[in-house]
Amino acid sequence: MLNQQKEKKVLWTPHPGPQEEVLTRTEFEILYGGARGGGKTDAGIVWLTDYILNPKFRALVIRRNADDLSDWVDRASRMYAGLGVNIAYRPAILRFPSGAIIRTGHLKDELAYTKYQGHEYQRMLIEELTQIPSEKRYMQLISSCRSTVPELKPEIFMTTNPGGVGHSWVKKRFIDPSPPNVPFKDPSSGRTRIFIPAKVDDNPTLIKNDPDYVAGLEELRVADEQLYKAWRLGSWDVFIGQVFTEFNRDIHVNDRLDYPIKDCIKIIGFDWGYNDPGCAEWLAIAPENKRGVRRLHFYREIYRNGMRPKEWASELSIFAKIEDTDFLVLPHDCFSAPHGARTIASIFQEVFRKQNITTRIVPGNTLAKGARINRVALMHEALSISPDNKPHMYMHPDCSNLIRTLPELVHDEVNVEDVNSNSEDHAYDAASGALLFVKNKWNLLSGSVKMRKRTAKPSPYIKPLADGTFSSRDFMKEYKRKIKKRSHV
Repeated sequence: MLNQQKEKKVLWTPHPGPQEEVLTRTEFEILYGGARGGGKTDAGIVWLTDYILNPKFRALVIRRNADDLSDWVDRASRMYAGLGVNIAYRPAILRFPSGAIIRTGHLKDELAYTKYQGHEYQRMLIEELTQIPSEKRYMQLISSCRSTVPELKPEIFMTTNPGGVGHSWVKKRFIDPSPPNVPFKDPSSGRTRIFIPAKVDDNPTLIKNDPDYVAGLEELRVADEQLYKAWRLGSWDVFIGQVFTEFNRDIHVNDRLDYPIKDCIKIIGFDWGYNDPGCAEWLAIAPENKRGVRRLHFYREIYRNGMRPKEWASELSIFAKIEDTDFLVLPHDCFSAPHGARTIASIFQEVFRKQNITTRIVPGNTLAKGARINRVALMHEALSISPDNKPHMYMHPDCSNLIRTLPELVHDEVNVEDVNSNSEDHAYDAASGALLFVKNKWNLLSGSVKMRKRTAKPSPYIKPLADGTFSSRDFMKEYKRKIKKRSHV
């Protein structure tokens, strides 16, 4: 701590509660914060001082950009003033009389982590973790947190608020696996991590010195409830920057369709990915009901990475053989071929043709002017409540990744009407691509154009229930049987 050099004057003392608790933790990854005003930055600055009497100690401080980094350095220089620190700039390097060194850096671009490859940092402090867009980039960075010095244990300390482009993966890694203040052991690595939440109530210094700050947070309860829950309460379910705030699991997730499958038009929306997940989302379009509403149902999902185009085509062909499907909507990049290679679309078409599958493979027109903005608007419209007091769109629980990631998407920082492409948007891209095709072909979301009736035969593996709805359980049994049979061929 800052008083470890036994000076007569105590330079800093942690507040009782979360701030005191977090400085005693020994997990490999420690996430601290949640709400605003919890004393996160001070705790991180102090946490770095545990080993500053050891000449071999090396630490790294990461902020998103240079401006944020300069603010941290200014604050650290004041808190370290009594410890004999010497600071060189661009980027800042903090040197202590013992020989211990704290370096600083930022992650302004995807390859920024390469600047720290090959280095050894026994401690790493990452400020505002949710500003790192992906877990992959985070893992690349923390690979430099290690120790060849027995008395220096490697650890990572992170601060954050809900929201930001990395909200989804941070929540999945730190918030969901274990309750607050309870360590979680990663089954793959064996390393431990923990989330310690803190609110402005845990920072009596701020409450005393700036009561108007707390009053401002309380005013958000009326002015912006979403912002209030994120900033004042530290809620990870509602956060600043969220695109589809109207999503409600209790309303939009439904395990049955309104109509028998034989009366629905069926479309597969697809988003290509190999290193990142690829995704297929099945959309069923029901006939108009008595209120003139045509319900949309996303009822099946495949979400995988490491699959080549031919493997995807083969997988989808099994579904198309079992269940008659009208359209497969592919994004624009599936119709382009770099360096003369075959297009992904042509590979799909060849596989489907050999299997005598009549499903039409069509472009999603995702490159058209305003397409990205239109997709956001269509998803908002689909999530809205229809005249019969139900949402225009339902999602089956099997569409788990669409349900998980849709409410976690954030706005693009430059074009605030768009979704940030660094978010985990694969399921959204597949689903919204299907919606865009539906809108362009039939204008179905507004209900202004009639569809001609389907004549295709119903799937024998989708069993209507007594109330006219259906369950896809029999279908999945048949699909798994065919997959198993094919694996033995």
